[in-house]
Order: sequence, then structure tokens, then C-alpha cells
Amino acid sequence: MATLTNAELLAALTGRHRPAAPSEVPGLRFAFYGRMSTSVFQDVQTSRAWQRAVSDELVDGVGSVVAEFFDVGVSRRWSWSDRPEAAALLAAAAEPGRDFDAVVVGEYERAFHGDQFREVVSRLNALGVAVWLPEAGGPVELGTPVHEALMVLLGAQAQREVVRARQRVLAAMRAQTRVQGRFLGGRPPYGYRLVDGGRHPNPVHGRWGRRVQVLAPDPVTAPWVRWMFVERARGRTVASLARELNERGVASPSGADPARNAHRSGERWIVRTVAMILGNPRYTGRQVWNRCSTIGHGSGGRAGGRGSGALRYNPISEWEVSERIAHEPLVDDETFVAVQGLRAAKPSKDGEVRRYLLAGLVVCGLCGRRMDGHWVHGRAGYRCRHGFTSAKRRSDGEPRNLYVREDHLLEALPHLLARTAGPAQKRCGRGVGRSSPRATLADSL
Repeated sequence: MATLTNAELLAALTGRHRPAAPSEVPGLRFAFYGRMSTSVFQDVQTSRAWQRAVSDELVDGVGSVVAEFFDVGVSRRWSWSDRPEAAALLAAAAEPGRDFDAVVVGEYERAFHGDQFREVVSRLNALGVAVWLPEAGGPVELGTPVHEALMVLLGAQAQREVVRARQRVLAAMRAQTRVQGRFLGGRPPYGYRLVDGGRHPNPVHGRWGRRVQVLAPDPVTAPWVRWMFVERARGRTVASLARELNERGVASPSGADPARNAHRSGERWIVRTVAMILGNPRYTGRQVWNRCSTIGHGSGGRAGGRGSGALRYNPISEWEVSERIAHEPLVDDETFVAVQGLRAAKPSKDGEVRRYLLAGLVVCGLCGRRMDGHWVHGRAGYRCRHGFTSAKRRSDGEPRNLYVREDHLLEALPHLLARTAGPAQKRCGRGVGRSSPRATLADSL
């Protein structure tokens, strides 16, 4: 039995015959560009289809689309050179034998943000490629009053949409965390795992069969979180806890869940990891959101995920904490508060405030690391442990710790600056390196 195509079936129903396709498509050759932000919360085929349909309708009777460039999973804030498909389009437009004459965009707000439109159109026009927009009803002509006003309006409208959407989403997430104690995604903290939490509280999503996830103690890692709080409350140092966890072979957070921590090595515990666990209020059973965030995108961040920029930790005043217990706690409030008091810096025995005038400015001449402020025999000084940390034992053959008094450094500083003035001063202005005055400061003593 022969199977008809959709066009043949419709032609049979209407009594019309499908016209023969022309052997050659006349008119302009267009390259279509579209974009969608995420591939998890949006359907790629649907988004591409409606943007392509708008473009095809715009160029109907003038030409046809012969090439397609569609970015998936990139924000409109990204420049065209940072978008894979947009960058490929610009590269193809610069080729002498390109197979398209113009570029058609399905929607302005899908393709441009801020001043990107003027920059991209100017670049393409210089290559002899026109840009067609549905909002302009055809090709955009920079320099004409009507199109200039239209571009200003579209740019302001796109910026307004971004700001409004961001404000609404953030306000909703704050309310869901504070009032409902909802888990809003991300990696579960060490000691917890995600389990089914029942039907979605939104009636519509609930009818669709969607479920929510909640945090529950992980039988393997939760006992170690409880152990950390108990031992820390007894007065043990954070460094000793990290060292014992490594000696016992306990898997670190990235080692216990490598699939969700692909951006970390997972080799061992460090002091910072233990300190972050001891300072996380989620272990009291409360839901916490906005402890950290990413800005932009690029190097320094996670290998994947929606936020790929460098991670930064927000001030405690910006955290959102649930008003009620949202999941089973691993530590009681009394112990948690007591541990936070232990994290505060202890005053010196004589009651003096210890100040380090060169804090963060002294670099070891042997290994190139910044030297730590350290009180040496009742005086301010600086110490370098050459990469040795309190979370592991020192290996044999490693150099001994280096101690330098601050008053000795201050005495040598004028002579060192006079000696390194000139070309070295320019190197210092570009950043800290082993050839900078700070790198040779300890060596000169």
C-alpha cells in the first residue's frame, strides 16, 4: 500500500494537484539565523520551526533560504563571535564564494541584544550581505531615519524584556524558597541525595504528572557530615578534620558524585571544602538559595550547565532561607550556631589587633606563591609553606617553611623599588609574576 505525503493528501482532499517544483529557485539566496536559550526547557524543533516559518514568509516571492545557522543553549547577551553558529555565519559571509546573498533573522530579540545589531549589520553590509528582519518588513538600511528609530525601539524593548523576565523569575524563586522551602535545582549538598517529593504543587503541572524533588540524607555521606559538626563543636580545627578525612579515604564531594561535579578533580578534601560544609545552613533542614552565582560566561566556570561563568559566593545578606524545615536536618540549630562561633577569628592573648601592612603583596622567590601573614615572635611577618597545606602531611624532601619579618621587608623595600625602576616597573604594572619586584622581594633579604 502506497503512503501519501501530507501535501499529496491535502491535494486529494481539495481536488487540486500539487504544482511541479521549479528546477531552479530564482531570486536572492538567504542564510537563516535563529537562536534559543536552552535545550532543557525548550523544544529545539518547535523553536526552530516557528522562527524559520517567519523567515520563509518574509522572503517569499523574493528568494529562498539556502543555508541555516541555529544556535542552541546560548544567551542573547553573548556576542556573535562567542556563539558557535553565529560565528560560523560571519565566517561564511567573509568567504569569497559564499552561497548566500543576504541574512534573514526570524526575530530581532532572538538574535540581538544591546548594540549587537548595529555592529553585526555594519559588518555584514561591509561584506555585501544585507540583513532582513520581520520587524522591518524587509532589508534593514542603516542610516535611514525610519530604520534608525526602529532599531532604537527594538533594542529598548529587548532590554526591557530581559530585565522584566529576570526580576519576575528571581522574585518567584525567592518566594518559593522562603515560603515553600522548594528545592530549585542544582547539585544536592554533600550528605544529601534527591528523592521524589510528591505531586507538583502547581495544579496544572500536577495534572501533567510532574513531580517535585526534595533532599534526603544520603546513607553513605550523611554520617560524615554529622561527624564533622560533632568534632568541630568539640574544638577540633578544620584542617585536622580535612586531614583525617583524607587519611580515612572518605570520598570528597566531587569524588562521591563525579557526574555532577565534572568541573572538579575529586582527589582529596581541602580545608575550604570542610569549612564550606560547616557554614552551610542547609544542614539544619532549611532550604537555602542564592548562596553563589555566575556572571556571564567563559573560562573559570563549570564545563557545562546554564551558568558557565566564574563562580562567586554572594554575601550572606543576599541568601534566601526557608521559614520552615524543608528536609531532614543533619545537625541541630544549637550545634550549628556553636560551630559558627568557632569559625570567628580568636583575639590575640595581649588583646592587640594584628595588622599586616604588606598583606597580599609579598610573593615567595622560591615557588612564586603569595606569602601568608603570620605573627613571628611578637612581630608581623610573612610565611610561605611552598604549597603544603594542613589537609595533608608534608612529604620528605620538601623545602622548609620560609619566614620573613615585616620590618625587614619594609627596610629593603625602598632599595628594591629603586633597583627595579624602569622596564621592570612596566612588568609589575601588568600583573604579578616571578619577574616582578614582589617575586624577588624575599630573595633580596
